Amino acid sequence: MNKRLRPVVIILSLIVVVGGAVAVIKSQTFANSSKPQTQTTNDPDWLTPEKKKEINEKVLSSQAEIIHSKYGDFFPVEVPNEYPSDQVANRDNQEEITAQTKQIIKNNFVYEKKRVKKLFFLERS
Repeated sequence: MNKRLRPVVIILSLIVVVGGAVAVIKSQTFANSSKPQTQTTNDPDWLTPEKKKEINEKVLSSQAEIIHSKYGDFFPVEVPNEYPSDQVANRDNQEEITAQTKQIIKNNFVYEKKRVKKLFFLERS
């Protein structure tokens, strides 16, 4: 073989071998990732009845940091303000939140709508 042709043949054969190896590895990786994975369910049957009761007690006995509604955000207060009954929604009694609602009672905790101060910019004349 020609001395100039020998390195070219060696380099091309190495490229073919390396390319083939990469293709085989990629196809194996793809084949491994396409195997069906174990399905997880949201079914809490794995919880024991005691654990379910404990979780429910924790949820009902702790105060939420904020309650979001389409009429605004309600924040917890320690000393609630007095509002007329049409502006208070008692979620324990399944009352609905309306646009006029300023206070929510949920799990015997009181939440009030935070007042947002509006800034008005004066136009210069």
